[in-house]
Amino acid sequence: MKLIKPLFLVSFLVIVLQAHLPFLSGEDIKKILLEEVLSIGSMEDDALFQWVGVVTDSDGYIYVTDNMDYSLKKFDDKGNLIKKTGQKGQGPGEFLAPRYLSISNELLYVTDQFKPEIQVFDKNLNYSRDVPILMPVADLKALSDNEIAVTTISTTKAGRIFIFNSNGKIKREIPYSDKKSPLMMDMVNFDFDSQRNLYLVYNHQDKIEKFDPEGRKIWAKRLLNIKKTKKEKVGQFTLPTKFVYKDIALDSSGNLFILGGSFSKNPSCDVYVLSPEGKHLTTFTLPDSSHCIYIDSNDFLYSRANEGVTLKKFKIKHIHD
Repeated sequence: MKLIKPLFLVSFLVIVLQAHLPFLSGEDIKKILLEEVLSIGSMEDDALFQWVGVVTDSDGYIYVTDNMDYSLKKFDDKGNLIKKTGQKGQGPGEFLAPRYLSISNELLYVTDQFKPEIQVFDKNLNYSRDVPILMPVADLKALSDNEIAVTTISTTKAGRIFIFNSNGKIKREIPYSDKKSPLMMDMVNFDFDSQRNLYLVYNHQDKIEKFDPEGRKIWAKRLLNIKKTKKEKVGQFTLPTKFVYKDIALDSSGNLFILGGSFSKNPSCDVYVLSPEGKHLTTFTLPDSSHCIYIDSNDFLYSRANEGVTLKKFKIKHIHD
């Protein structure tokens, strides 16, 4: 008994310290600083005209879709253009308005605003095939060389993530909305962590959610206390006109980086950082407004500058207590 009491006391003190000093777990980020390490494209060159999507691979190559150049481009880790492919057109490997981009181990997946498909390329930018998607794609994430997760804009179904195979067949649906919302109100950007937990940010609602791999909701958060967003009549539709959240990316620790939209203090610049449990850790501000953010496997952050003429790469510096 003389030994049990001191051991019990030590255990009790450890629990108390962990409860009151959460930074011991390495999760309590007090501040984030960005150090620019690379800039691709400027007003003086034609490296980029208006980039939209960006991904990187394990060798450090950077891939971007260039909307105004109707192309898919590959850069090395120094920012040198290695190759580009594509031209304006509706044929295989051609683009009308290239948009979102995702990458698996061996393949690149590219959406086009005006083509009902996802085009697939290898890492040397050789066209491989099309995956037919009959609804407009709002966001996508390559889960493997044979699985693609997609959200679409639908007028008939409640919000859901579709998991497609390489032939465009739906393997699974993950509903994240119980009932059909007004058009575009259930639009989301999403990402998966290494355990296949799903994280969502709503574009036109103040809502952030986490689901487990079985599709069960784990938590839901609001950061900005926004009750509703402004809507306008566009043709026969009434649509939201302002973004609450514009994008989401996860770092290697599973922390969420969420790009705010029009309602943030610094619109399209403020990035909210949450732990995997949904705790708001800190907020930092990008030097330029951006439509998206991307974090690679080495925790470098990519964002936009000069209205898409420039792609910036930053080292993320965590400041703890």
